[in-house]
Amino acid sequence: MAQQKADSHQSNDQADDARENGNPLQVTSEMAKAFQELAHGERTASALESKLDDIESRIEQLLATMENSTQDHGQNSTPSQSK
Repeated sequence: MAQQKADSHQSNDQADDARENGNPLQVTSEMAKAFQELAHGERTASALESKLDDIESRIEQLLATMENSTQDHGQNSTPSQSK
């Protein structure tokens, strides 16, 4: 993670240098790299969202099972009489 930040910082420095020196090819290259990194981030976010949706679905199933179990248990038991 620290290496990615260092690489990102270095890339930003290179992009700044390219703009200052007027090298459009390097600017274009840096922009392409930034879009690739953005696309990678989007794919990662989509994968995480999918996994979270799966977890949410499993939790809902567990809760429904627990509620049904509790209701069934309540219907089958007889109320205790106080003396």
